Amino acid sequence: MKFIAKTNAALIFILLSLLPCICFTSCQRYAAENNNLENKLSAEHGSADSGIAEFISLLEGKDSTQAVAIMDELLKKADSSNDYFNARFFLSKAVWLSQLGHNGVLVRQLLNQSLHAAFETENDSLISLVSWKYGSLMYDATEYGLSSVYCLFGLETDEKTGRRATATEYSLLGDLFFRTQEYPISAFYTNQAIHEAPNDIQGVMSWYNTLGLCWEKLKNYDSAFVYFDLAASLSRKANDTIWQSIISGNIGQVYFHQKKYALAKPLLEADYRRSKSYGEINSAANSLQWVARINLAEGKRDSALMQSRLALELLLKKRTNDYYLENAYYATAAVYRALGNWDSAYAYQQCYETLHENMEEKLADSRLGIARVRLDNLKNELLIKNLNKEKKSEEFKRNAIIAGLIMLSIITILYVNSLRVKLRHKMEIAAEQSKMAAVEVQAAKEKLDLFTSNIIEKSNLIEILQQRVKDRDFDSTQQQLVDQLLQQSILTEDDWERFKKLFDKIHPGFFRKLKEKASDITVAEQRMAALTRLQLETRQIASMLGISVDSVHKSRQRLRQRFNFSAETDLKEFLARL
Repeated sequence: MKFIAKTNAALIFILLSLLPCICFTSCQRYAAENNNLENKLSAEHGSADSGIAEFISLLEGKDSTQAVAIMDELLKKADSSNDYFNARFFLSKAVWLSQLGHNGVLVRQLLNQSLHAAFETENDSLISLVSWKYGSLMYDATEYGLSSVYCLFGLETDEKTGRRATATEYSLLGDLFFRTQEYPISAFYTNQAIHEAPNDIQGVMSWYNTLGLCWEKLKNYDSAFVYFDLAASLSRKANDTIWQSIISGNIGQVYFHQKKYALAKPLLEADYRRSKSYGEINSAANSLQWVARINLAEGKRDSALMQSRLALELLLKKRTNDYYLENAYYATAAVYRALGNWDSAYAYQQCYETLHENMEEKLADSRLGIARVRLDNLKNELLIKNLNKEKKSEEFKRNAIIAGLIMLSIITILYVNSLRVKLRHKMEIAAEQSKMAAVEVQAAKEKLDLFTSNIIEKSNLIEILQQRVKDRDFDSTQQQLVDQLLQQSILTEDDWERFKKLFDKIHPGFFRKLKEKASDITVAEQRMAALTRLQLETRQIASMLGISVDSVHKSRQRLRQRFNFSAETDLKEFLARL
């Protein structure tokens, strides 16, 4: 026992003696790695991504405390005024945080700092690298509007340097524009991806499928079939059963749109079974709701109800695709409507309308956000370049008279060039603003049409309720409640405010012109004028306002009197000209 104790004590003494040497050696190695990494991140020449992969690899597997210590050590050694270092350092940090699941404000701030530093270097290769990475990380964060802006900015920068975008980058652009419903642009960039990597079977198969989906959305079903068939052929060649199932489901959807239910149904049912077995729950649920619609069209209402409810249940367990959920809500509402279950039909119709409206608003925001961010980027780029030119001009001014004369010539050339660039930018901005204005008006028109159709549908439901209660007997209390329900206004105050905003976008100045024609016109008369302008029937207007048909006629007569119309003047024609 004494011998063992002495042996252990000796071993402990030896380890304690070697520990400082081990720590010193480790610190030396770590310091050497940091010095080498700092040099790579600061390099002005060489590849744009110099040191980035090594930096991210160094941070991987480290806890927050260790990672922060590494970054602090790098910042201490680095030159804080070196824009190359700053651009790569902030980009690496943003990528590392994104890999840890952080996709919020902090990541975006780091990317903005990285892009700003890249602009300062005036190195187009570095600007392109940061822009593409910015777009990729925003795609992962489902910020598709921002993602498309920065990816396009990277592509435009590549065009200046002569660099060709990769198939992966073109594919990313194709997917982004598909998600923002810019299907022709999506098809263009997806074709570019195929052109860049024609031998990538898995990639080309996916891209053919995307092209098929684009043509399906554009209702060019013949072209959709061509690309789906090409994708299916490659999936069989690669023996990829998952993709075979997905593509067959997409083909089934096209047959459904063509009302070829006998062809569509077996494909969709097969996709449901296979996708569910592979764990592709979203795809399985979407195919199932299409099968439910087919069964409803074939009069199999019970089967349709069971399938639509199961599709909803699968989608709501893990909500990752709002488009599929929107389809399921619509199908379920249609089934309940066919079964005469108006309460459930109304409830699921409301779920569909709410989700659809949210998706449309998000899409509109993305499109408007694209224009705003692109404008900001162009302004920032121009501002930074002008600041750099001013710095250089100040340095040259301190030189001799000959250098000053040379600088004057350079400034003159640069000034003329800047005027040309500014003019080109103004024309691009004007074109973009015009395009966005048209998109906004179209979006407002679609929302107004949807809003109006929803109101009319609600009016029809009220009429159905009226018909159903007409022949029933109620006691005095029940009759009073029924009367109150039937007299409810479909167009509430909140509805009116939303309606008015959308209406004013489609018919700008309509309400202002009404007040110019009759300054004392009432709100009720404004509503009557707007609904009349939409060519709605008297019965529909009465239901929407919660008044009788006779009251509508009286309101229109008061409106004619308000404008001092003669008997020959047509009110509808007058309002249509405003």
